[in-house]
Amino acid sequence: MNLLDVFSSSDDLVEFPAGTTIIHEGEKASHMYVVMKGDVIISIKNKVLARAFPGDIIGEMALINSDIRSATVTARCACQLAMIDESSFNALLKHVPDFTVHVMNVLASRLQAAYDMIDH
Repeated sequence: MNLLDVFSSSDDLVEFPAGTTIIHEGEKASHMYVVMKGDVIISIKNKVLARAFPGDIIGEMALINSDIRSATVTARCACQLAMIDESSFNALLKHVPDFTVHVMNVLASRLQAAYDMIDH
């Protein structure tokens, strides 16, 4: 699923300068993002878990199992992100099977990365 195409005309595009903390671990949350331009670093307890690039999603975990952020996300360079609120996220999960599979794949990949981080 090409999320860049899906969200290219979004009204909710947000710009973040390099070095900006976009998501703070432990904060309450009501939205997630699709990286449209640039890339971000995802970290847990100050350890890098992953990087996200254009077309990748970030912040989805808080919309799935709680309203608390499980990681910190920092702009590695100037970024543009498409914001997706909880209502839109739930509608996508319900009506777009490809999106649901995409989210599950991202979660599985990040969970594996977290396990690998713990083992080392």
